[in-house]
Formats: sequence, structure tokens, C-alpha cells
Amino acid sequence: MTAAVDLGDLTKGEAGSLLLTAARGSAPVVAALRVTRGKDDKQETAFISATPAVDGRGTVADNRAKASTLALVAPGREATVRVTASAGSEGGAPVSKTYTVKAGTTLAVEPPQPADGKGVYAVTVEKVTGGPVHASRMLALPKDGVPMFTIQPVADDRSTVAVPEAEQDLSILNG
Repeated sequence: MTAAVDLGDLTKGEAGSLLLTAARGSAPVVAALRVTRGKDDKQETAFISATPAVDGRGTVADNRAKASTLALVAPGREATVRVTASAGSEGGAPVSKTYTVKAGTTLAVEPPQPADGKGVYAVTVEKVTGGPVHASRMLALPKDGVPMFTIQPVADDRSTVAVPEAEQDLSILNG
């Protein structure tokens, strides 16, 4: 079965989240959301797919100063997340900031920007403590009076880095 629901101007321009749960014993719910910004012939639409919580960390690329907004959602319990901006495409140093998202709320923040950096950069969201956290990033770059934007879910990327053990062995230079 497929159903569509028009939520109108439910959030009144504020960040918000929609949590759908299946009734016990029923089929799973799969959902997507269409967001429209602007009026009349100066409208833009973005589509958002459902995404699971960020258990470890997730990353989204192509963030830009004053154009990116991160939405953090804690549907059940309060959660703490660390948001890290990588070095920019034109240099700089990574910067991290910690946010607390209250239970049952959506927190919209401008992600940190790389220190002394310019250009585009990646943002990583890491759950530190608390309940599940869902995240998305909106990139808004208006053009010719049209509120151009895209919204990208931040999915847990299950990324880890394995660093092998190493030791100094200068004997290979004598061979």
C-alpha cells in the first residue's frame, strides 16, 4: 500500500522531524519526504529518504560556510554528539563542537567550519552518549531568487581506521 499525506506548513519554517512507526505485528514502514521551499514560480523541492540512526559516525561532504545546516534528532532519549569539520579544500585545520540534543527534539545548527580554512569541507557526526541520533544536512545556495537547496541524510558509515603496529628497523638500509 502507498499513501501520501500533505503536512502543509506544519513546522512554520523551523527544523522538524517526522517519526513513523509500524503498529506491532504489521509490515515495516518505509517513507520518504518531499520538502518545498519558496513561492509561486520561485520554488525548489528536495526529497529525503528515511535513514537509520547514526550509531557510530556518519560523514557528509561538500559543506560550505553559511550555506550548510545540520539537523540532529533524538527521538527517544537525550543524546550528545560531536560534530567535526575536516580541513577545507583550500587548507585549514579540523574543528569539533559538541551538541546535546534533548529527547524528542530536533536541533538545527550551522556546523563548525575548519580553522583558517577556505573552500568546501566534510562534516562528521559522532554519537558520544545517549539514545539514537538521526542527522541530515541541508545545503542552501540560492540562485536568481530561487531558494535552491538539497537535503542529505547522514547515515552511519561504519567507518573505522585500522592502524597497524610498526617499529623502527634500520637493518633494511644495510641490505
